Amino acid sequence: MQSLTSCECTICPECFALHFTIAVKEKHITDLVCPACSEPEISDEKELLNYFSTLDIQLRSCLDTETYELFHKKLTERVLMRDPKFQWCTHCSFGFIYESEQLEAKCPQCRKSFCVQCKRQWEPQHQGLSCEEFLEWKRTNDPEYQAQGLAMYLQENGIACPKCKFSYALARGGCMHFQCSQCRHHFCSGCYGAFYAPNKCPIADCPIRRSLHGHHPRDCLFYLRDWNVPRLQHLLQDNNIVFNTDPPAGTRATPGGGCRVMEQKETLMGLKDEPCGKETQAGYAGLCEAHYKEYLVNLINSYSLDPAVLYTLPEVENTCRRYLPGQQLPAQGAAEEEVYRGRLVQILREEVPLGPKIPRRRK
Repeated sequence: MQSLTSCECTICPECFALHFTIAVKEKHITDLVCPACSEPEISDEKELLNYFSTLDIQLRSCLDTETYELFHKKLTERVLMRDPKFQWCTHCSFGFIYESEQLEAKCPQCRKSFCVQCKRQWEPQHQGLSCEEFLEWKRTNDPEYQAQGLAMYLQENGIACPKCKFSYALARGGCMHFQCSQCRHHFCSGCYGAFYAPNKCPIADCPIRRSLHGHHPRDCLFYLRDWNVPRLQHLLQDNNIVFNTDPPAGTRATPGGGCRVMEQKETLMGLKDEPCGKETQAGYAGLCEAHYKEYLVNLINSYSLDPAVLYTLPEVENTCRRYLPGQQLPAQGAAEEEVYRGRLVQILREEVPLGPKIPRRRK
């Protein structure tokens, strides 16, 4: 019988070899764990290196040469991903080390070029322009870009894994739990905070640590998607922030209609990137309700607006309990509900910061 150093399970040699042969060929490097208990939870880099150094010795004697070489190739790719000069190709998802100072990088795999800063496909018009200037040029001069309307705006602010920096030109849409296909990191696609597996939460007294969960700041889309559209617009209007209610000039409707924002959807063939397709409504700038809310929340986050100023008394009380557990809140006096609400909002704003600024994939 064989066993791993990470647990006390024992596995017959044939099952051990079969499990790791399949895992190496068909799964991610972080899935090379015990087939019986799924340990270890490979999240700490030092723990990972110690585990794989021992596993390497065991796999050398039980895997065929081709599979063992593939195991080492995946390990090497993981090490390369930690190099600050590592770049993901935006065309074919190939990763490579890029040491030049030029913005234009050519992928050695697919031979296509992209900008190493804004990750857009390289175009001659980008030469000599900053990424911000090039984006402004596209917004003003590129009819295909203009035709996408706010769907392109949400794509420009897609999802980038906070751990390995791999980029996804997708909107957040429904479920906020996102798992990176490259490094397997679980995170919230709204605030980029980690999602924790059951009993893995670092907060010792966390009341929901027995289930998959995350801890989101109050301005995360995770919470603000429950607000209605007029309320989100109210927060922007109070801060003199301009937003769209009609599709931007140049926007073209798609054949058959429907929201054209790209989403990652589950199909019988696995995950697939497809247009949202939900019904668009008048006054929502050519988007469905969910993606119009996402557009408004993107603006709220980019200007660091605090939703607490619009909380009702029950909302601010619940929010204080969530972020300030165990703290004694001031007592409410007679006939001073609005004053009391304001005091709680002030406490919340002084003691609980908003979410950190998210480094967007494209600026």
